[in-house]
Amino acid sequence: MSAMLSPVRALGATGVTVPLVGYGTAPLGKPDISREHAVHCLNHAIDRGITYLDTSPDYGSEPHVGEVMRTRRGEVFLATKINRRSKAGVLDELKESLSKLQTDHVDLIQVHAVNAWADLEQALAPDGAVAALEQARDEGLVRFIGITGHARPAILGQALDQYPFDTVLVALGAADRLVTSPETFLLPRAAARNAGVIAMKVLGHGEFASRDLALRYSLGLPGVSLAIIGLKTPEEIDEIVAQAAAYRPLEEGELGRLIDEVRPLVERDANESQEGKGPLFWLHDTKVMGWEKHDEPVLVAY
Repeated sequence: MSAMLSPVRALGATGVTVPLVGYGTAPLGKPDISREHAVHCLNHAIDRGITYLDTSPDYGSEPHVGEVMRTRRGEVFLATKINRRSKAGVLDELKESLSKLQTDHVDLIQVHAVNAWADLEQALAPDGAVAALEQARDEGLVRFIGITGHARPAILGQALDQYPFDTVLVALGAADRLVTSPETFLLPRAAARNAGVIAMKVLGHGEFASRDLALRYSLGLPGVSLAIIGLKTPEEIDEIVAQAAAYRPLEEGELGRLIDEVRPLVERDANESQEGKGPLFWLHDTKVMGWEKHDEPVLVAY
């Protein structure tokens, strides 16, 4: 029988258990992916035990996920995100997502891409994103509130100091170890607050050759509940399920080999990113979501 995943780790203090890998649905939102293919992949993943689904309004995959939620909502932990920063904007965005996802609630809603101090201040303002999500939680539209960020784990650590987020979704691949060291600036704070830690960018946006080592590295970091992997075919789903089912911590020699493999990719990306072409783009992400045109920014004094 093919390997399957089981819920084996706690998601922080939520009382929920999750599989070692979750389905990152961004690849399913690409223009060349049909609804039929996306639905087939999602059903296949759930059948194989990947019952954590991660989406976002800007992925383009929410309608595909919604088609599956019509019949399988009770089988999954459903997570999405909000990009806006004002209370009114966030509530509107969440309602749009619920409509596309064909459900009356999501399990986890996350303040997305908090990559700058201005973002955090806007999110925590009295009329900001978190205030909206607290209202949504009170109304039964969401169960848990999380935060995400790509390039500034110190900011996420500060966020956990300022607000009891249930989860934090953060880039935790081998490349991040070399550039931003979330193990130093974030993971100890997450552990102290019993926040669920969700790893992303685990496979280096497809750049890492040793995929098994890369997955085991991220899953072996202290406090990590699961890793979100972008998957676009049933074959990729089967591969990652088999790797996760056979998980074991990295040995010292394996860690050294992985770092040696990733280091030149990071060095190359640092140069290419000067022109906006680096595949490890998140390592240098300074975009401030709160300054988007669809939301009035909160003025922050420095």
